[in-house]
Amino acid sequence: MIAVAEPPLEFIPRGRQAAEDHPGPTEPPLPKYLPAEHLLLQRLQNVNISAAAISSSGEEQPTPEFWCIREIYDDYESSYNRAQRRQQLIEQTKKCGPNAAAATQLTSLPPQLLHPQQQRSEEPMCDYIVNNEEELYVNKHTVIWTQGLHDADDDGGGVHKRMCFTCDTPVKFACFLNRRFVRGRLAQMSASMASDEDNLTAICVVDQDALRVYCDDGEDFVANLDFPISHLWQTVHGLLLEKDSSNALVSHLSIPMPRLFSMSHPLHEACPVVLKTSTNSTGYMTEPEYSVVYTAEDSDLVLLYDAKFYKHFVARLRKVTPEEVNYISQQQQQQQQDLFMQHTLQGHRATLGSSTLHSFSSMKNTGATPKLSTNSFAMPQAQHNFSKFGMSQSQSFSGVLGQSNRASLGTPLSQLQNSISQQSVSIKDMRKMTHVKPAKPIEPEMCLEHIWTENTYGTQREFCEMATRAFIHTDLVGQTYLCYLLARSCRLQLVLLNGYDTSELQLSTLASTLPAKDAVGLDRLHMIAVLDPGGNLILYTGTVLISKVHITPLLSAPSTAAATAAATAPTTTATPTPTPMSMPIPMPMPMPMPMPTTASGQPHTPLPLHQLKVAGSSSSFVEVRRSSLLPTKAAADLSAFDDELELHMLSPIQPQPQPMSYSQRQAHNICKALRDPAGNRLTLVYATGRMLRIALPLLNDTRLITRCVAALRQVLNPTQFLHFIIRWYSARNPPGSRDYCIDQEWQLFRSTLLGLMGCMAASSEQPLDVDESYARCATPPYQTPTMYSSMAAQDEPKKRRKYNDCEVYTDDDWEFLLMHTTLAPCGGDGLHAYSVDVTAPLFRTLPAVFYGLHLLYEDLKLDSVFNGGLIYLATFLHQLAIDMQLDSYVFHYQLDFPELTHKTTKQTLLSSEHGALMIYQELLRMPAPSIYAQLEHVVLGREEVAPYNYVECINERSRNVVQLVSLAMHGHHKIKHWWQLLEVYGAVQLNYPKRGKRSITASAPRCHQLLELLLCMQLTRRDIERLPAAVHLIVAEALEQARLSPPVGCSQATYELILRPELAAHAQLPFLEAQLGQPHCGRVYKEDSLSPRCAPASGEWPMAEPDAEQLRHDGMDNMDTKLLRLRFPDDMRVEEVRRLLNSADPVAIEVQQSPGTSDHEFIEEQEKQLFALCARTMTLPLGRGMFTLRTLLPRPSDNMPMPKLCLVGREPVKGTTIEMQQIEFPANMHMWPSFHNGVATGLKISPQALDIDSTWIVYNKPKTQANNALEHAGFLMALGLNGHLKSLSFMSVYKYLVKCDEMTSVGLLLGISAAHRGSMDTKTTKLLSVHLEALLPATAMELDIPQSTQVAALMGIGLLYQGSAKRHIAEVLLQEIGRPPGPEMENSVERESYAMTAGLALGLVTLGQGEAPAGLRDLQLPDTLHYYMVGGVKRPIGGSQKEKYRLASFQVREGDNVNIDVTAPGATLALGLMFFDSSNAAIAEWMQPPDSRYLLDMVRPDFLLLRTIARGLILWQDVEPNNEWFQAQFPQSLRAHLRLPSRDDEQPDDNDVDYEAITQAYCNILAGAAFCIGLKYAGTENPVAFTTLRAVIKEFLGFPGTPMGECAGRTTIESCLMVLLISISLVFAGSGNCEILRIIRYLRSRVGPQYPHITYGSHMAIHMSLGLLFLGAGRFTIAKTPESIAALVCAFFPKFPIHSNDNRYHLQALRHLYVLAVEPRLFLPRDIDTHQLCLCNISVLEVGASELRRLPIAPCILPELSTLEQVIVDDENYWPVCFERTRNWHQLEKALELCAPIDIKKRTGRLSHLEDPDRLKSMLAQTLTTEQSICWQVDVNDLQQFASERLVKPFLSRFLQTKGTSLSLLEQSKRHQLMLLFYNAVVKDRMHLLPVYLTLYDHVTRQMANNNDVWQVKLIEAYLGKSPNEHTLISVELIQMMQELFKAQLEASTRDLCVPLREFLCQKRLDPSYVACINAHDLQRVYCVINYYNLLPDLLSGVDMSNGPINYLRIMYEFQQLNLCPHTIFGLLKIFQSLRCAFNLE
Repeated sequence: MIAVAEPPLEFIPRGRQAAEDHPGPTEPPLPKYLPAEHLLLQRLQNVNISAAAISSSGEEQPTPEFWCIREIYDDYESSYNRAQRRQQLIEQTKKCGPNAAAATQLTSLPPQLLHPQQQRSEEPMCDYIVNNEEELYVNKHTVIWTQGLHDADDDGGGVHKRMCFTCDTPVKFACFLNRRFVRGRLAQMSASMASDEDNLTAICVVDQDALRVYCDDGEDFVANLDFPISHLWQTVHGLLLEKDSSNALVSHLSIPMPRLFSMSHPLHEACPVVLKTSTNSTGYMTEPEYSVVYTAEDSDLVLLYDAKFYKHFVARLRKVTPEEVNYISQQQQQQQQDLFMQHTLQGHRATLGSSTLHSFSSMKNTGATPKLSTNSFAMPQAQHNFSKFGMSQSQSFSGVLGQSNRASLGTPLSQLQNSISQQSVSIKDMRKMTHVKPAKPIEPEMCLEHIWTENTYGTQREFCEMATRAFIHTDLVGQTYLCYLLARSCRLQLVLLNGYDTSELQLSTLASTLPAKDAVGLDRLHMIAVLDPGGNLILYTGTVLISKVHITPLLSAPSTAAATAAATAPTTTATPTPTPMSMPIPMPMPMPMPMPTTASGQPHTPLPLHQLKVAGSSSSFVEVRRSSLLPTKAAADLSAFDDELELHMLSPIQPQPQPMSYSQRQAHNICKALRDPAGNRLTLVYATGRMLRIALPLLNDTRLITRCVAALRQVLNPTQFLHFIIRWYSARNPPGSRDYCIDQEWQLFRSTLLGLMGCMAASSEQPLDVDESYARCATPPYQTPTMYSSMAAQDEPKKRRKYNDCEVYTDDDWEFLLMHTTLAPCGGDGLHAYSVDVTAPLFRTLPAVFYGLHLLYEDLKLDSVFNGGLIYLATFLHQLAIDMQLDSYVFHYQLDFPELTHKTTKQTLLSSEHGALMIYQELLRMPAPSIYAQLEHVVLGREEVAPYNYVECINERSRNVVQLVSLAMHGHHKIKHWWQLLEVYGAVQLNYPKRGKRSITASAPRCHQLLELLLCMQLTRRDIERLPAAVHLIVAEALEQARLSPPVGCSQATYELILRPELAAHAQLPFLEAQLGQPHCGRVYKEDSLSPRCAPASGEWPMAEPDAEQLRHDGMDNMDTKLLRLRFPDDMRVEEVRRLLNSADPVAIEVQQSPGTSDHEFIEEQEKQLFALCARTMTLPLGRGMFTLRTLLPRPSDNMPMPKLCLVGREPVKGTTIEMQQIEFPANMHMWPSFHNGVATGLKISPQALDIDSTWIVYNKPKTQANNALEHAGFLMALGLNGHLKSLSFMSVYKYLVKCDEMTSVGLLLGISAAHRGSMDTKTTKLLSVHLEALLPATAMELDIPQSTQVAALMGIGLLYQGSAKRHIAEVLLQEIGRPPGPEMENSVERESYAMTAGLALGLVTLGQGEAPAGLRDLQLPDTLHYYMVGGVKRPIGGSQKEKYRLASFQVREGDNVNIDVTAPGATLALGLMFFDSSNAAIAEWMQPPDSRYLLDMVRPDFLLLRTIARGLILWQDVEPNNEWFQAQFPQSLRAHLRLPSRDDEQPDDNDVDYEAITQAYCNILAGAAFCIGLKYAGTENPVAFTTLRAVIKEFLGFPGTPMGECAGRTTIESCLMVLLISISLVFAGSGNCEILRIIRYLRSRVGPQYPHITYGSHMAIHMSLGLLFLGAGRFTIAKTPESIAALVCAFFPKFPIHSNDNRYHLQALRHLYVLAVEPRLFLPRDIDTHQLCLCNISVLEVGASELRRLPIAPCILPELSTLEQVIVDDENYWPVCFERTRNWHQLEKALELCAPIDIKKRTGRLSHLEDPDRLKSMLAQTLTTEQSICWQVDVNDLQQFASERLVKPFLSRFLQTKGTSLSLLEQSKRHQLMLLFYNAVVKDRMHLLPVYLTLYDHVTRQMANNNDVWQVKLIEAYLGKSPNEHTLISVELIQMMQELFKAQLEASTRDLCVPLREFLCQKRLDPSYVACINAHDLQRVYCVINYYNLLPDLLSGVDMSNGPINYLRIMYEFQQLNLCPHTIFGLLKIFQSLRCAFNLE
């Protein structure tokens, strides 16, 4: 019998109190239109009379309340790991967003590594903590979810969190959900990779009409239910919904409906479940007789009951196969036809809502639930009629109506085509009514496949009943049972499941039966708690009874004085009295003492609570504390009371003086039911409705015993193991004393085990006196058992006297006695006798148990955590080894713990006769296995040694370490050489699944193989650190190779193993997500590409806003970034750019008033100056948009501030404001500049910004001022360019466009098209078509659409159909290039712009396709474009609008020829883009510049510019950046006529020559060639291109005032100069080149009346160049894709506007299309330790190159990724990082895409480029690191250099800085040695080795060295002697220094203790009398020498030196004969030497 773990508490559901406080739901108002009978119907429906609701609440209660409880548990081992992982995850989530968890597994390793099988934990029994419970309580409408334990002391204060939910209708079901159901499939996959982190909990609440899911992360889902549910079941595949069987038929037709539906996610449709019966018939489950009894959330088994045959059957839930789906749908059609025939024959007797024609399936005419949307019918009554027959609105109005919005999975269930009206209506009529086709049926998702039927032979029908409860139970030996309770007949049936959790599941045919009134499964304990018919609580595991549970009585006092009675009067305490029991307990233990029996002859046991009679008539339990349960003396009246109780148990007559009736008292004490098992707790329900919550004890409390129990599982068969468990569990938890210390628990375990093995201690002799020498041993832990046992002996009886008041004794008193007798002597194992019982259950397997525990003992040595526990096992095993006369084992334990030598005085007691009875003896014939010795063999490569035995779950770690060391030392060929698997036949473990095989890549380098092996073993760096120091060193050094050359593209765990946190961070990069709001939200401030230069002070985040005076409100306040400061540290160029682009401040007007000028004239002069400056100011927003591109992540609540466009001036001296009032200026001058200003603001918003949706966009819409509307139009366009307009709702688009505002339409159309670029989206096409006549039908209404809007729509079409070569679109655009003016006044202004845009759009649509698309061949695009380019007779107009153009234009007369001034530019560029990079010589020939003066006159010079560009686009590969190619573009034959300044004198004037034409052609052709270079080398920073273009710019700047300048004209030179400037800026996009900045600064200073040729367009080009140089604050550059090149051509079209409203040749809005060509390629390094951006050198390997090319110092812009093979951080200060194209390239791509920092790790002892730019400080560090000589005298101050390292400062301050303290010589030497170790660790970048160094140092300098220390030294010696390669990690000198220290100690010991050593060598074992005279310290030293030199007892007895001379050679020869190794011989010689000295001295 066992006691409960804690005093039982009265259980009241926590939610009940909360529910009383909760107001409940608000009464819903009644629908107005419902007639009375419907109201009645609704009320009747709300009545719940189903049995399920009652049974689920456990008992019938007046209030409809029910609740369920589940445990929240944790594991000892994993709780720490989980905290670590959680910390990491928080860090990652800050960096990367929530998907980071998935990244931990993204690797290129083999798949079995990525998804290791879920291993069962090594200790399946006991190692877990029940932390907590959560309860879900339902009361009518309210659901309350609470967490926390019921605790007596806290009065409800222990509840951690509580959530209440209220529904409108009463809640029918509520349950906890497994996370699989809530997570979608994708999230499930990513979560499965880091499953332990995914601790989402959710609950499901079902009321009358909906299923609601609430998650604790705040998500919730609602799914409308389409039919009344009778029950809800959870399975591993989601929920099963059981439909009310009363509704399963449609009344008069008796059409069966599916009864069971599956739901795989809250948002998915409920689909009918297919049932595949035992006869293999397949169909929906429709039978009303079938009902589900049980499912489990982690299993796919479903237990059902068939009421027709009175049998239970089990089916397996799985996904349906396509064949089954087809089969069922065929059946449905077939039966539908049958039924339709039937239906028509019946003469339409159907009435509304009561007949439903259906889709059917299976032989049994099963159907499926109809889904109707009430929208389909115009009758209000419809709805309730449906719900009566299981129909109602479906979840998404998907019924017979719209199919378009269905998800692919859920289609409405059945083709419901039936009459819905009071009179009969035919199907056809109904179709007419709804105008829709019948919907498709829902496809089933899940199938129930029958696998087992209950065997009920021999049971009469009337005894068959449906189970009331079922559960799956796995017992302690790994067998799994399906248990179901037949409550009426009090039976619990257990069906054995073979192969549970595998596909080969089999159920046994015969079920075992246990008598049970109720039962619950305790999963965590692997037990079943059974309430037997007599009311006793009994624990079973499987079918084996473990123990009865004794429940500490809770007593009642009279209600008036309940509390006082309990507190004061012990007289009210009743004690349990024995009564005859219904069943004796089978206790498999030897019982030498006769059991006390009563008259009835049956054994007595103290009865649990339910058979107690209680005095008093109170109605509530009062808990009596334990102290009052143990009275010290019995009061007289109490004993009288006992007699009375006893009497009336025996007598049928009830005694008179009873204060309370017997039946009442029985009701109090009869336990009626069990419920709510959670962890180790469950609730007992009593007949009065009162409940008790009890906690059952766990198997044990300490790790050591857990490992021992797990070891026993490996060597015992199930019967023996259960023997042990039953005995142990009862002995561990007897009623009475509970809280054992570790020693007591161990002694208890040990005596239990000895007892079962038959080695019972004879309790007669108990010598508690211990050997004095043992007491002298200075190791306190080993004495505690002795002291403790005497203490225990004193206070035990008090507690045990609990039962002394009863005359009759019980089982458990015997147990107690047993426990007490074994507790005392085991502490000090003195000379005491054993009695051997050969019949004991485990006697025969004693060798196996011993061997198993020995292997465990060896295994624990490898885990530093268990070091303290080894002595317990050693003592126990030593004793057994002596008993079994196993000398090698005895010696083995004595070596480890020399104090055990004192215990050898004991007589051995197992003789050879005993041995003959035992099995597994062969295990013990070998010498004692020693893991350290085996490791030494492995290191030295001795192949002849026996392999080390490995038993699964006992010494896993030993095998792992042997494998790791053999792999590190000898490679993978010998990885299996030194160990072998040992399996004990028939052991419990065979019931558990086998571990998966491990595999490693044979071809990989050894260090990478080691990594793979560690990952297979699931070892982390923390596990490696727990290994012994020597092993840690070997593994760490092998891993160091991998650290230096890490495998590329592996998982995060891999990089954490090799201490490369930055590579682990890179593994996260592919999962980076855009961050919300500010990019930094963690506690650690991590810098990124937008971090401001001044980091925030610690603790204040969000950052304190800068002061108002610091903000300039110029739209560039966030531009002072750390990144720009790193890139340009030495100058103020960023500040200068900001000054140049500032458009928010008034400009300074510096005009001196000359004498004689009147004030009026002077003001006019000032205003003229201002007007000229305004032309410049108005173009600034274009540049600012480029500069601030994508630099902002606004919060959803932020309003976007728009910087002002300030067009006023200020006089610097007086400070007066100057405005334009006197002079004339265009009224709408600021219209387009305001638009550009809006674009600039919108472009700041990064594409990664979240929540930029319709709401936010409309929220930012300005409320006032016309100007703001212009800016908002630009803002919209910018959002589109960055992709945000995809989320703009269609209604919002309509609202914008309906205003017909020209600018808004332009911005919106371009924005939406850019957002949907290349997608051919139909909605967008319709939107654009409205604005383009050519795309409308001829009959369309004529709309008055502004020209600019039409142009924007044309461009939009080009963007939308980019690269698609769509025939219709191409045809229309081709037509539009040549669109004539007219009809009437239309299309007569800005035609050039329209035709040009049509050409560009056509170029985009056919981009790079050339003549490839067959669909375009007949359009003859190239010919037509050529015709538009060079002219010709007009061709007839085609297309939908041809009728319109019959009328000529009233304004423009064009004649018969095509007007090439309008059509040529568009056609030229269209050809260029169409044949982009096609090298088509024929088309390129058309673009060839004319090479004769005559031909030159045929072409406008500015067309030559476009032709040169088009030619460059076609011959893309031929474009070279050098001067030769550049100059070759101008025809050689015309070069002679150029008036170049160099040849001015020699050239005679030639009158025929048109110098002007030739010079202008020269300028334009060179400008075109430059533009080609700019496009091809955009963003490459090509130095050759720079030289070429800079030379040309200088040449052009020198033209004015020369003959060239005069011939060409200032305007031509200016416009060509702008093209050159744009070109050079394109090449250096994003680089911030200072020289180009200077040119720009000079050019923009040309303002004022003296520069009339400097137009608005010039300033536009200048500022766009400036913006390009600093694109996106230096974070972006230009992409090289064809789409990007096309976008650049559109944006930088080389014809710039003359004034601010000039859109004649090119729509100004198109200037912003450069955004589509922008690409982030910024390599941004960040130090992973400090989280700050840093500088480092990087190199790249280009495709096809063999050498690395060094780039400028990072952060820098990388070359185009497609040209690179590798990107490498090769900086001596940082660990190398390599991104390879084939391996981890995606990490680099993702980082660049998001401009994310790439973490790199600084090497220890190095200084960054910022700390030490001139590398002088590092010199010192380098001398320290490279010099060998000075490393023996180090100064602490030198080490201060490295104080930036994490561990350096604390170590220095705590260990090494000893100023002001006087040190002894010993301390000084110790400090010096520590200094050397520390110095070596820091300077050589081995800080992670410092703990190993210090541990080793501890081993060698320990005062009292032990065996472990010796082994570490031996292993390291072996390693250094044998290790194959150079030691990269360890400093060999330092380790040798430590070895020497140790050897010095050993030699001293050898000298001092040579005499005991001689004794040892000459005898079998040390004589006890001799041992007694050595103190413990010396004994320890003796054993250290013995171990170090591998000496053996009795070694010298075989050496005969009696005859012949005695000298060294002779001795050597004799030892040679003994096969001793040199090391041992050396030791022996040392001993002889010392002996000789010793005797000489004597």
